[in-house]
Amino acid sequence: MKTNILRKVVVVIACVAFISGCASTVVESQYYKSYSVGIQQVATIGQSFLINQNGSISTVRHWVGLLNSPDGWQESKVYSRDFIRQELVYGGRSGNTIDVAYREFRGGYATPAFYQSLKYDLSASTRIRFQKFTIDVVRADNENIVYKIASDR
Repeated sequence: MKTNILRKVVVVIACVAFISGCASTVVESQYYKSYSVGIQQVATIGQSFLINQNGSISTVRHWVGLLNSPDGWQESKVYSRDFIRQELVYGGRSGNTIDVAYREFRGGYATPAFYQSLKYDLSASTRIRFQKFTIDVVRADNENIVYKIASDR
């Protein structure tokens, strides 16, 4: 009788431990902004010189079992439903024109429909505007762009 009760208690405790171990755990959740308004910065060709990210990325641990992982856990990135990442990438200078590429990511993936190639004529103005960003180009050549973000509104 006592053995059956003890056995049932052990089984219940094991089941509770197993079920609670199967739950996902959020390890980290972060928001990200790569720019500062009014601070002079430098970027090289091919480098994102402005990253604007809205939404959050959470690092989540899932129980996958000891046969699938040394400690039984696997980490993955989970993007919020409203996640959007916007990047401006410097592409170099030809004469007075600079090339800038715009890339947009939703849910962690590049969105081909949201890729755009932009050209700005610096002889007309060294202040460029894209969406809500106003950027002052201090100097640009075929190696670097020196810039200041004047406004993000």
